Amino acid sequence: MSIKRSLRKIGLRVALGSIRKLETNTKHSAALLSEHRRQGTVALVWALDEADDHLSSALKSQLEKLAEFETTVVVCPPRYFSALRSRGLFFETLPMSSDLPRCGASANWDLYLERRIARIRESWSPDFEFTIGSSPEGYVQSLPSGDQT
Repeated sequence: MSIKRSLRKIGLRVALGSIRKLETNTKHSAALLSEHRRQGTVALVWALDEADDHLSSALKSQLEKLAEFETTVVVCPPRYFSALRSRGLFFETLPMSSDLPRCGASANWDLYLERRIARIRESWSPDFEFTIGSSPEGYVQSLPSGDQT
């Protein structure tokens, strides 16, 4: 067996082992999205309700558990980008509820956000998805309707 194949096999074992570790404590809020593994494992963390100036202890704890994934992407408010960048993580964002009234009354935000969420999932094709706080769909439902200002 070549060295490259051996490394791939070891990487897959690490990813599967980390998923097993996560399943022990978080089955109710985590979902394994793909039974077919790729070379690189991707974890997607939705942290849309983060409100403090610093990363919450729940988010830090989850990021430590996901350290064995080759790629971890956090969807969160923009104020956390520098903290995530310094940890070598990828990040995405959705418009915050406080920003929507300033962006225009005629916009259909529900449709935009549903498409944006789908695009994030499609772009990263995560093997594992975890939510801290409300789910992306719950986040969309909690926002004022698109015709309000």
